Amino acid sequence: MSFGKEYIQNELKKIDDALCEHLKLYLIGGGNMSLLGLKDATKDMDVILNKKKELYILRDALLRCGYVEKFLPQYQKMGSRLVMENGDGFRWDVFIKMVCHGLVLSSGMIKRCIEMDFDFENLRIFLVSKEDMFLFKGVTERERDLEDMHLLFLQGLNFEIIKEEIKWQSENSDTAWIAYLFQRLLRLQEEYGIVVPDMDEIKRMAEEDAATSLILEKLSRRSYTVEELAREIQQDKNWMEYLLRKLESKGKIERRGKVITRKL
Repeated sequence: MSFGKEYIQNELKKIDDALCEHLKLYLIGGGNMSLLGLKDATKDMDVILNKKKELYILRDALLRCGYVEKFLPQYQKMGSRLVMENGDGFRWDVFIKMVCHGLVLSSGMIKRCIEMDFDFENLRIFLVSKEDMFLFKGVTERERDLEDMHLLFLQGLNFEIIKEEIKWQSENSDTAWIAYLFQRLLRLQEEYGIVVPDMDEIKRMAEEDAATSLILEKLSRRSYTVEELAREIQQDKNWMEYLLRKLESKGKIERRGKVITRKL
């Protein structure tokens, strides 16, 4: 069963009435698209909280509104910290700062948000931009998220924003998620017959992201020289040196002569 804009607004009002203190919710999924009028209905509300303590505030409010907690392995795999559902089958999937153990709610995303003009006392609702929603949906495994990515693509997306966000995320995360995003974009092109801009550049970023993650994994076990790493990962020595310089500038590794170690 799916739920439309009016139902979502009514549920948000119930949550607002049940809250005992102020709370900010960042909507990243179908609820966002429904409130923007980009789709008629959604099955759930994917939301991000910025602070861990807010999880308990929201959970208590949802309990007061008749929701019950669910334990669903597929959502725990995505990094969901709380799943709650009401008697109608309307579900809340709640994340804290990060989705799928890789993509975080960045300061850039927060700046691009639109705040909904609801007459609520305690609840503030922020909708992430279409570009950021496209990225969040690009790191999940749910089939319906690929459909939503297509809908968002048809709305017109600024891929310069998307690329800049990917770069920021890559520089501030140890999780190799860009390679997965790239595969999702390839599938999006194949299934819907569209051309995603800048795929060559995104592919390059994905390759760098995967390689630096593998380097850090290797260095977490023991120290290496540049030559040893290049042989181990089967990559060109010059490219390996380029990646190591990036990791060194971020404070992830250190050199002691020719020996490279990971900073913990």
